[in-house]
Amino acid sequence: MRGLVLAGVVAVAASLVTGCGRSGPERVLSQPPAPAQTGAAMPLDRVDRPVDLAKFDADPCGLLTKDQVAAVVADPPDGVFANRLTAFGCSWGRPVAAHFTAVKPVQEPRTLAELAVSNLKKSGDLEPWTETSIDGLPAVVYHEFGNLNECSVSVQVTADQMLTFGLLGKDLPDSYWDKDRCGGAAKLAESVLGKLRQG
Repeated sequence: MRGLVLAGVVAVAASLVTGCGRSGPERVLSQPPAPAQTGAAMPLDRVDRPVDLAKFDADPCGLLTKDQVAAVVADPPDGVFANRLTAFGCSWGRPVAAHFTAVKPVQEPRTLAELAVSNLKKSGDLEPWTETSIDGLPAVVYHEFGNLNECSVSVQVTADQMLTFGLLGKDLPDSYWDKDRCGGAAKLAESVLGKLRQG
């Protein structure tokens, strides 16, 4: 009987050691990513260096590298899906979790100037509203309907078009931006704009 008990203890100990030795996928980044570089506010319609949107129109989901998915969405990026939003953008995330979006609005408001005078803005549903700049382009950071778990960053990229980057939803496992939703949306904007600038 003592031999059976001892054998059971050894088996349990071995399973615990084996269990402790298991680990999930390793992080891609050696340290958290730097925040997006933002600048001073500028006129909402001022676009000195327009962005060529051909790549965005052709393959918005292909604009983030594996390292950028790790820096923006989740690290490790295993299990992150990219979902093409018909005709106007992409969504990145994990099932049943918050997701990041990059969208090209096809109906008004399509520009920051239109957004600034929209019914949503007039009714206070885009507060707090903060004007800034990203990559030398006018940008606005805001929370739709005052939901601080979600954040959007709209950037004027051409004379008649903005892109909107958002972080939508509550749970954000393995993300560097769980406590800084607007920082995550801004990092997505910076990453996508950088890829589009490469031509």
